[in-house]
Amino acid sequence: MSGDARTDRNPESHAVRLQLVLAVGAVVLLLGYFAFRPSNSSTESALPREPVARSPQLVVAVPKRHLGTPMVREAPVRETSPTTTPSDPTQLGAAPAQWPSTSAGSLAATQGLVTRMAQPEFFHDGITPQKAEELKRSFKELAEQGVAAVPAIREYLERFQDIDFDAAGAGKLVGYSSMRMGMLDALGQIGGPEATELSLQMLLKTGDAQEIGFLAKVLEKQLPPEQFRQAALTAATEALAQASSGKPDGRSITPVFEVLQKYGDESVVGVLEQAVGKWKYPATLVLAGMPDGAGIPALIRLAQDPAIRGSGTGDYALRPLAQAAMQYPEARAALVDQARLDQIPETAWPTLAASLTGNYIQYGSQLFSTTAPRIVWTSDQISLRVAIIDQLLAVTSNAAGQQALQRARAGLVSRFAK
Repeated sequence: MSGDARTDRNPESHAVRLQLVLAVGAVVLLLGYFAFRPSNSSTESALPREPVARSPQLVVAVPKRHLGTPMVREAPVRETSPTTTPSDPTQLGAAPAQWPSTSAGSLAATQGLVTRMAQPEFFHDGITPQKAEELKRSFKELAEQGVAAVPAIREYLERFQDIDFDAAGAGKLVGYSSMRMGMLDALGQIGGPEATELSLQMLLKTGDAQEIGFLAKVLEKQLPPEQFRQAALTAATEALAQASSGKPDGRSITPVFEVLQKYGDESVVGVLEQAVGKWKYPATLVLAGMPDGAGIPALIRLAQDPAIRGSGTGDYALRPLAQAAMQYPEARAALVDQARLDQIPETAWPTLAASLTGNYIQYGSQLFSTTAPRIVWTSDQISLRVAIIDQLLAVTSNAAGQQALQRARAGLVSRFAK
């Protein structure tokens, strides 16, 4: 009887134990889930997803200037008509009253092309060679659309946001440093009144040095200088003032100096003199190379300034002055006076003498061909260089100066003998 009773309880005992094991296992799993869940969640929040991390590095804001600055264009781009933007500079931000007629399908296709190119999602995984080729084809197609592409390009440019191809290491693959530069180049290729007017409007609005230089170069091919010169100078001087007062943002300011050198006059001399303290060679090279010698008097003042002579090697103003000596007698006379007064630092003599032999300095990346004076190796030009050196040798007692000048003279005489 008792044996039957034990036999009957065994199945119940096994069932209870099994339920207990299952219950304990469930509790352990549940505890494990909650124990590890916070850790995993914390890791995900500390490590941002790759697409989110990469995209913002490519999308950047472009400096935009205020249109409140008075700017008078010396001549209108063309007569105002119902199909063009008004020539009045105060209205230069307005959209054209009417674009040339194009099919709705063409406009939609162009808008779709620009939208597809400018989507940040396209660049989440970087810019592969395949994507770079796609972008190159898209820019080409955009230019081939002609005037129909201008409204879509305008819409993108007016956002003043950019996609930086250089930041992704793909600038050379795509052919442009950024999306905006590709759009601006497409405008230049399209040409015509509408594209030219939009280029001029962007020149009036942008505060980016590279865009200012590029747009000035584009407009140079499409308009007489008097029709955009003042706009280029206004843009360049304001961008320079902003760069001089702010912190460096990694962008090259060189295109602004090139614009000032090519189109500048007495009106920008004061801005350049103030910029010398921060920009040194770029600012003094502009003064030396401005049309008609407009910057030479200021360059002479800087060469006579003890603070400028005491900065660096002391040649920030003297070397550009030596480069200008072949063109302007007043530059030669000032150079000789500085030597006579023994106001040329020893450290400045080697580069000054090198400049007299035609070893000129200029900007590293140039938009407008060469920015240094043209060197002509005729017998008359070589003789003039030797004569300037002889004048300096006659008035200086500085040993370093004598040595540098003698070396330069020997090189020129050797060239003349050949």
